[in-house]
Amino acid sequence: MINWLHSKLHRPEKGWDPVDPVWAQEYAAAEWQMVDNALLDKLEAQLGGLRGKRILDMGAGAGQYSVALAQRGAHVTWHDISHTYQRIAQQKAAVAKVNLHWSLGYLEETQALQPASFDLIFNRICWYYCQNDKAFAKQLCGLLAPGGLLYIHAPNSQFHGDTLSTSAQWRTVLNAGMGIKIGHPMLPPRGIATLFADLPISKLEADYRDPRNDVIWVWKASDVSRTS
Repeated sequence: MINWLHSKLHRPEKGWDPVDPVWAQEYAAAEWQMVDNALLDKLEAQLGGLRGKRILDMGAGAGQYSVALAQRGAHVTWHDISHTYQRIAQQKAAVAKVNLHWSLGYLEETQALQPASFDLIFNRICWYYCQNDKAFAKQLCGLLAPGGLLYIHAPNSQFHGDTLSTSAQWRTVLNAGMGIKIGHPMLPPRGIATLFADLPISKLEADYRDPRNDVIWVWKASDVSRTS
């Protein structure tokens, strides 16, 4: 409720931006140097090629993966809350001579995007910014085309080790146990995978080799109606 109220009072279309421009430039410069081409190769293999595929980069930030995916021939939609990141991504896309589609808003604000239309949804780092974890999982599944792939790389509550304040620990417990989300607490390790138990998926693979991060691959069932 608190996060929902915040989203109603702080609107990107009125100029609000949660990202400091100076910090964003420094972060973007680092992130653009660390694009994981092996991951892109794996995504390409899983999808039988990226050329012509419809991809949503959900929480796209500085756009390094949006541009990298577009360079491999995909039709990519960049979605993020930050005007600052959008400007950076637009500049990078222009230099790379690729076209991206642009969608500005909170993670949940995908009303302008067609349901069941994406072959791949790429969600890296930013899962914990959603307002409700279970609802967000359902939303992403709804945006996937039948047979589509959802890739998630999400830090979990172990990411900060023993450095969490007492209030942050309580917010983590409230979110994990009762679904009450205040701020942006991360789910416990292996928590995201459980959110898809009742959703129309055909397969889920999880990589927990890094105890601080959950890496999840989710395939939507291919026999789901495109209008469901």
